[in-house]
Amino acid sequence: MGKAALVWTLWSALLVSTQADTNHAEALEFSTHANTSPRLTAIRAEGSIQNGDTTRLQVFLAAQPRRPISAIYLSSPGGSLYEGLRLGRYFKDNRIKTIVEGGSICASACAFAFLGGHDEKGKPWRSSSDNSQLGFHAFSTPGQPLRNENETQHTVADLLAYGQEIDAPLDLLVAAFATPSDQMYWLSQLEICRLGIKLWSNELKRFLC
Repeated sequence: MGKAALVWTLWSALLVSTQADTNHAEALEFSTHANTSPRLTAIRAEGSIQNGDTTRLQVFLAAQPRRPISAIYLSSPGGSLYEGLRLGRYFKDNRIKTIVEGGSICASACAFAFLGGHDEKGKPWRSSSDNSQLGFHAFSTPGQPLRNENETQHTVADLLAYGQEIDAPLDLLVAAFATPSDQMYWLSQLEICRLGIKLWSNELKRFLC
């Protein structure tokens, strides 16, 4: 897909739904994950993504012992789009791996934050499980009027810049914004592997890709 076609696809979808999923009231709750070890700081993040979560995560991590590897286990139905983007940038800048643990979902704003996962060497590192769900869609604010064209284009530019900054697959951005805000595009296991996301098998106890 050419750049012009990509921008038009995103703009068309965002014209209909362009804000955040804000029907969840509680912010993310951070806690120490059971996988924490002498080499790994493992954090569980559960709840809705709300403004200020990135700062709260930074405070939480500052209180943890310094370890060479960090990973965050995400379980969230979504929330604030722009806070999700801030979280994703924070994951990349601080080389934090992102994981959707078995039995959990990471959707909407959470899925965009998930794409920011990077390992201790600064390379993209994102992992899902064969019984977890990773979902994308366009964003909307229930009951709010449509944005005007300039605001919509500004949001498109922000999302394209974010995707480029965190090395997100462009095909995934297109699929996300081609999906109406009242629906969810759940990635199949084949798509997860094709997009370079690691897929953990809970039965075999190893990565399938």
